[in-house]
Amino acid sequence: MEYLIFREADRDDIQAIVNIHNSHARSQNTSIDRGFLLTQITEDEIVKSLNNSCRYFVAAKADGEILGFVAISQPKISDEILDKIIWKNEAFKKRVTSDRHFYLERVATKLDWMGRGVAQFMYKEIYQVFPSSFISLFIVTHPIANSRSLMFHQKQGFEQIGTLQIDLFLDLENYECIVMFKET
Repeated sequence: MEYLIFREADRDDIQAIVNIHNSHARSQNTSIDRGFLLTQITEDEIVKSLNNSCRYFVAAKADGEILGFVAISQPKISDEILDKIIWKNEAFKKRVTSDRHFYLERVATKLDWMGRGVAQFMYKEIYQVFPSSFISLFIVTHPIANSRSLMFHQKQGFEQIGTLQIDLFLDLENYECIVMFKET
């Protein structure tokens, strides 16, 4: 792989992030085997997210072309959501409420760069930016399953720590996702 730069995104990167994100949106994705994001996103939604303490990081080629992005935040998880999660071990509940917890909101790479190590590169860099942290994420498993994301995250050392079931999430009835976790 050619030399990549990892840096925090700036406002000039928003359109590239939107394009990459939306190319993976479930409504655009012809094959769920390649991994997907549940919804599309707009520039305004990214700006709002940035204003609410979400941080975006990008992987770029030396010429500036954005190949992928990671969105990460440090949210306060409501007790209502925490109580809905079926934890494999209650100790994980404490970890995701600690000040060392970060939530991985989204990760995506340009379609023609998938499988070429860009996401793995971004994760290695994220671990350096957020050392000694707990990183969690959700992966949908029902009524559709994001198998590619699940396999990728397992290869990166994430482990399943819980399951969240919701009667209706977006347009998905009997929604279920797993909570995955990694300590950096």
